[in-house]
Amino acid sequence: MSVWASIVGQASAVAQLRAAIAQRRVPHAYLFSGPVGAPLVDTALALAAALNCHIAPGEGCDVCDSCAKIATGIHPDVVTLVREGAAQIVPIESVRTQVLGRIGIPPHEADQRVFVIEEATAMAPPAANSILKTLEEPPPQTSFILCTTAPEQLLPTIRSRCQRVRFAGGAPLASGDPARQTRLAALAEELAGDRHDLTLASRIAEGKGDTAPILGAAAQRLHARAHAAAARADAAWARRAGARAQAILSWHTAVAIHNASPQLAIEALIVQLGRLDHAEAP
Repeated sequence: MSVWASIVGQASAVAQLRAAIAQRRVPHAYLFSGPVGAPLVDTALALAAALNCHIAPGEGCDVCDSCAKIATGIHPDVVTLVREGAAQIVPIESVRTQVLGRIGIPPHEADQRVFVIEEATAMAPPAANSILKTLEEPPPQTSFILCTTAPEQLLPTIRSRCQRVRFAGGAPLASGDPARQTRLAALAEELAGDRHDLTLASRIAEGKGDTAPILGAAAQRLHARAHAAAARADAAWARRAGARAQAILSWHTAVAIHNASPQLAIEALIVQLGRLDHAEAP
């Protein structure tokens, strides 16, 4: 099965990427942008697999050694930079060690080395500045994919060096069984709310494969609330909702991309949300 089959609800973005591969016109840098919940990182990894698949070049087979390594996050030439630490930034040290320290040598295994930045606006200013020159003149066999839900917050010089791919909203929370839809929506609403205890982690994690959709839906709810608060000039609530959404998204990435334990991830997230609330208390 093609890796593109897993990218649901993004026909336009997928068609744009497949056409670029077929025409041998894949740019050296992409900017993937879309609302919270859109599969930006998933699509970046699908593109990396399609570019490096041994069995079905351009499509990805999901079973060869290259595709399997990319899917499990262990391919030496497909590097994902994620937010780190309490500040949830991509620090300059990560860019230096994981990007700048590698680009001077050819890929180990891949036809095309791919660097994915999970949330480009999270790059600290020194990190963003350090990557500008590389984006302008990348070495051969190297591609960058910058993902973001807020492209307007990026440096114009970064945006100008990337080809934009726009994504639609994320896939529905659940399909099929209406009872399951209701359950997942209720859990997402509870996670987005102000009060929870650690039993929520068990209730979310008990449904196999449900954790990532619940996290994404909770982040979407908070993102919408942040926009609504900003519209009514409630800056404090907008900041609070935005910070909670970012915290949830960081654990969404850990679960969806890096296969973190769902229950442990939710438990850690609940502790993090409690700390955010405590820090914001008067």
